[in-house]
Amino acid sequence: MMPESTFHIPAEWREAAEEIAAGGGPVMVIGAPGSGKTTFCVYLAGYFCRRARRVAWIDADPGQPFLGPPAAYSLGLYTDAAELLKRKKPLVMGFIGNTSPVGHLLEAISSIQKLYNRAMTLGPDLVIINTCGLVSGGAGRELKYHEIDMIAPRYVVAIQQKSEVEHLVAPLSQRAGVLIQRLPVSQDAKISTTEARKAIREQRFKEYFRGADYLDIALSDVGIHGPGLGTGERLGFRDVNRLSKILQSIVVHAELSADRLFVVTEGEYAMDELYTAKEQYGVREVTVLKKSELDYLLIGLNDDRNYCLDMGIIRDMDLKEQILRVVTPLKDPAAVRNLSFGSLRVNPAGAEIGQW
Repeated sequence: MMPESTFHIPAEWREAAEEIAAGGGPVMVIGAPGSGKTTFCVYLAGYFCRRARRVAWIDADPGQPFLGPPAAYSLGLYTDAAELLKRKKPLVMGFIGNTSPVGHLLEAISSIQKLYNRAMTLGPDLVIINTCGLVSGGAGRELKYHEIDMIAPRYVVAIQQKSEVEHLVAPLSQRAGVLIQRLPVSQDAKISTTEARKAIREQRFKEYFRGADYLDIALSDVGIHGPGLGTGERLGFRDVNRLSKILQSIVVHAELSADRLFVVTEGEYAMDELYTAKEQYGVREVTVLKKSELDYLLIGLNDDRNYCLDMGIIRDMDLKEQILRVVTPLKDPAAVRNLSFGSLRVNPAGAEIGQW
């Protein structure tokens, strides 16, 4: 982010900062990709820091984050405007599991609320929430509506060229205590291509996993949120052999719970036989995961309150010994109490290699 001296700050941005300084926050910033949301947040945070005020910044953009790594929401605290030009390690993160919140709306809503609660314990003079550029379609509408509903910000700052986010602020017209600031896009704002944004994300992933090492985690020591692993009774050889015949594949792991049969196979399986497995085990749902789909999958290594300590990349899973091997910058696994499976596959060099 460029300093104010080299970036054109619209007069409306200055007026908004003055009003927010008088009225207080929290402030939630919304806008399409390339509208300058992050630049406005930097400007607003710097405005407060230069007046000896503490700013808590919640980075709720898992695709183009300013603060933490992609695929997570992050919280940072700033007291010095000069710190805004440096890459800080987040105080705490919420694992989303992908660089887009689509398919992870519950994780996004939960994380923004938890990070806001944590931010308030820091005694900030202002809380800024910088949101992602998903502003259209059903997912964009639902995400912004519920993020605003959960935080109940004092100000919603809508940065737009014309009226591209009016459909998001329209439902707020009768919302008590919410003030809407409609601001123009800075003349220096640039809309980057999909390829450019992906390149930036991959560079950020590369930086995040630089110096990472292998870490083995016993699945029996953690709670697991994901496709069903670790949530049911592990089935024995007889059932595994039976399922291998039904699914016409090599089943290496199976669990049965009240609502789901969870199966891991070594390769392809007969999808048209899932109904047979469902009927034979009396469940409403059968989830089958190919073991190869786990390789390079992003995972959240979370503490006992389910805040993300660090992210990891799955490299191996010994289902017999129930050991998960991940590549992660986390050095000490002692605080890891929960695992959260993502849906994006990334290698340690930062390249995005597919979705699960």
